[in-house]
Amino acid sequence: MSRSFNTQSTYRNSFIWDAHAGFSPFADLELHFLKRWRDAGVGHVSINVGYDMMRWDETIACVAHYRRWLSEHSNEFLLVERFEDLRLAKKDGKLSVTFDLEGANALDGNIEMIGVYHQLGVRQMNLAYNRNNAFGGGCHDDDIALTDLGKRTIAEMNRVGMMVDCTHTGYKTSMDVMAISTKPVVFSHSNAFGAYAHPRNVRDDQIQACAATGGVVCVNGVSTFIDGHSGAIESIVDHIDYIVRLVGTNHVGIGLDTVVDPKEMPRLARKYPAAWPDYNENDWATMRFVVPEQLNGIAEELANRQYSPTELSAIIGGNMLRVASNIWR
Repeated sequence: MSRSFNTQSTYRNSFIWDAHAGFSPFADLELHFLKRWRDAGVGHVSINVGYDMMRWDETIACVAHYRRWLSEHSNEFLLVERFEDLRLAKKDGKLSVTFDLEGANALDGNIEMIGVYHQLGVRQMNLAYNRNNAFGGGCHDDDIALTDLGKRTIAEMNRVGMMVDCTHTGYKTSMDVMAISTKPVVFSHSNAFGAYAHPRNVRDDQIQACAATGGVVCVNGVSTFIDGHSGAIESIVDHIDYIVRLVGTNHVGIGLDTVVDPKEMPRLARKYPAAWPDYNENDWATMRFVVPEQLNGIAEELANRQYSPTELSAIIGGNMLRVASNIWR
């Protein structure tokens, strides 16, 4: 069957959402590369300001630096404070930005910090980054349940309007999170285990539980989790197809997890070896990342596979826009 619409026109008229870009959260990082997302037509990107292995004060320092940089480049970028800012930024030709936390150790054990981070621009957080902590389990550790502190954290995130993310989280903890959250839950940069069997990828029942909350599973563009080697656009869309077959087109999105400078990963791995168990130097050396300039190609491949304009727009951003409208204040 031939395509009956102009993919590029649909792409330009869609609100494109990258649910997570995986930069190294350093307090001296130059963020000029965000222009690549803006130039690629992206409407919104979430960037991480902390990992579980960092001290909480290092995270605060990173937030302060990012906020200052964005304010100094406000002609091109807008740090989101309320949901309406997303549309305002799009109208003005700006890239809207929010922050995310990869693991709740940045709270220093105090759930009252959630409101503070929210005021600073954090709109998304997962509880554990690969390894277990006081809040719950990570996907590369013993499979443990959500803890009492984790339960109180989810309740507070729901209360203040912060998106609950289950990427990097262990199976039991993620299922517990999705059972108790009163708001939609997302996997901001996770692929389907059924399409490629890597322990970082999520199982069918996790995908189904996410959809049952009204949430979205956003596929990433990291070769290690896509197909183990190439990270080709066709392989990314295979993961999208798999999720669509399970839960439909309303519960899948994009979270590229792009690392702009791949040399950052070996440097981080050497500094925090416990965060990435069972990974070695060859894993980092061969890892490939899909970049924002390739989002257009993902749209083309979706169209080639006979997704309609409405479905295409939902996958590349509309679904996450819907979830944010339900959560953000």
